[in-house]
Amino acid sequence: MIKKIFLASVVLILATQTSACVRRIVTIESQPPGAQVYLDHKYLGETPYTEEFLYYGGHHLELTKEGYVNFNTTLQLKAPIYEYFPLSVISELLVPWKITDQHYFKHDLQQGQGDQAVVYPIEAPQPSLPAPRLERIETK
Repeated sequence: MIKKIFLASVVLILATQTSACVRRIVTIESQPPGAQVYLDHKYLGETPYTEEFLYYGGHHLELTKEGYVNFNTTLQLKAPIYEYFPLSVISELLVPWKITDQHYFKHDLQQGQGDQAVVYPIEAPQPSLPAPRLERIETK
């Protein structure tokens, strides 16, 4: 009985170790190239920009370039059918090869005057709290 449990656990570990996962890649391009890419209000780099991402759904995208109007949109990264439960268990854990899910976005920037990009700090400063008031409790 113990040998069967041990063998089953070894097979399970080997199956999960040899399995690959889904690579989620987004490529953002602009015409002209060299625009600054802000995704969810964080600077990532310049176009053409390619990066792996973790989460599907809506992401705020802003492209800025000097001499061009800023472009703002919600970039919808939609999950393929194999990323929905219960198929996601198979694609993430049991398929022995790597699956690549690529998303492309391209935008032609318009010439004109752009504003400053809206960038949030990675960690917002925490508000300072007043020191607690300690009261003395007198016992009789």
